[in-house]
Amino acid sequence: MSSLNGMPAYEDMSRFTRSLAVLYETIRLFPPAPYVPKVAAEDATLTVSNADGGKTTFPVLAGTNIRLHIPGLHYNPRYWKDPHRFMPERFLGDWPKDAFIPFSQGARACLGRRFFETEGIAIVTMLVSRYKIEVKEEPEFAGETFEERYARVTAFGQGLTTAPLRVPLVFKRR
Repeated sequence: MSSLNGMPAYEDMSRFTRSLAVLYETIRLFPPAPYVPKVAAEDATLTVSNADGGKTTFPVLAGTNIRLHIPGLHYNPRYWKDPHRFMPERFLGDWPKDAFIPFSQGARACLGRRFFETEGIAIVTMLVSRYKIEVKEEPEFAGETFEERYARVTAFGQGLTTAPLRVPLVFKRR
């Protein structure tokens, strides 16, 4: 890290590809907002296909309110191999950019995306460099499997935004 006190500098951000991959995978699995509201600017048709390959076409009139369901896209096995598994490495190579929309896309995409990426990388990098982060050992969960622990630790509530139900983490200074 090139700045004072071991803090990453803005110029360092492009080097932290693993940190960005972890952030992206986290918001792929747990998008901050479940929907992106859109309004059709002109008359159009929308063709969708189901798991069996059947296609349905819908007319969309100008002015129609549309909500893009982000988890439906982020968990779609058509775009993501093993979509329910936490795999940050999927963002280290080539990945389906049109199937990742936590910031929306296009002219009305989130203006704060670059800020989130820069601040997120700095925070994750500093936390991981200074602390060993573990799941708190709790007697009532002593016999749980890895899958049960993962489900418990990653459980979240859905409202206007996505929020964890419980964060049983322990930070130990390195």
